[in-house]
Amino acid sequence: MREQAVVFGESNSLIGIVTDPSEPSRTLNTGVILLNPGVVHRVAPGRVYVKIARALAGAGFVVLRFDFSGIGDSAVRRDNLPFEKSAVAETQDAIEFLKGTREIERFILLGGCSGARVSFRTACSDRRVVCAIPINFPVSDDEDSNPDLINQRVAQYYWKFAFFNLKSWIKLFTGKADYSKIFKALRSQARRRLSSERTISSESPQLAEDLNLLGSRGVRLVFLYSENDPRLGELREAGGKGLKRLCELEKIQLEVIRRADHTFSSLDDQERLVEAILAHVETITPARANCASTIRDGNRAAHQVLGLTCTEAQPG
Repeated sequence: MREQAVVFGESNSLIGIVTDPSEPSRTLNTGVILLNPGVVHRVAPGRVYVKIARALAGAGFVVLRFDFSGIGDSAVRRDNLPFEKSAVAETQDAIEFLKGTREIERFILLGGCSGARVSFRTACSDRRVVCAIPINFPVSDDEDSNPDLINQRVAQYYWKFAFFNLKSWIKLFTGKADYSKIFKALRSQARRRLSSERTISSESPQLAEDLNLLGSRGVRLVFLYSENDPRLGELREAGGKGLKRLCELEKIQLEVIRRADHTFSSLDDQERLVEAILAHVETITPARANCASTIRDGNRAAHQVLGLTCTEAQPG
């Protein structure tokens, strides 16, 4: 494979790396674009984007990973366009760049955290996108300032991690724990469980509309989540019955990477994430013959989550 630094965009201010396959593409004229996970530049935490790009190039794809304006090596925008709009516009600049320089017509978008939302939004607005793979997709833009979401995540941390951690219990009984934070989280969870009506996220109506739009257009949508990421529960709740129906119709897939943390920090987590991505992009390019050989035998098992047909990538 070959990696090349590139400059593109309306003012040539976006910096990225194109990874070209060593052999002529067998991927039905399909390219992959990796989108910044939050404010982390184009290598992503643990350089996992580098691994993903090289694995996809090894499978025959042209891959572009680049920095949004103001992140990494890309210059800051001067037009004060909000990030949710500028990121979609810059993703479309990346699409135009690959179309012009590599003659690619079909695109797969992949990103974590805020990059997941950008991949989803761009898929809704650009018909050249045939697949989006949002990783740990956040339902809301204001997730870091929404008290309900914050309390849900704190409660999940206590239940998933602190409850089984001896040091956490020592802090609790020696007065070193944040009792106010614990009380707020537990009170929020109790209210949610006892309430006869679920609070509907303000994002739910738009999410339902966008999911139906992508389903009607035949866009392959795969939500990938690390097992303990609370955003998984938020998607289930916000998506509700509509998400369940689309999963049952196999228009949407939801996959859980078991035992992985939010940033896929361990080498094993990263390997299973790469394998999951390769398995899904293979279905976009049925003429490609060898991608399946990169998947370890027995590494995926059928699973049901709230009635949603999904899969779990098992630890090796």
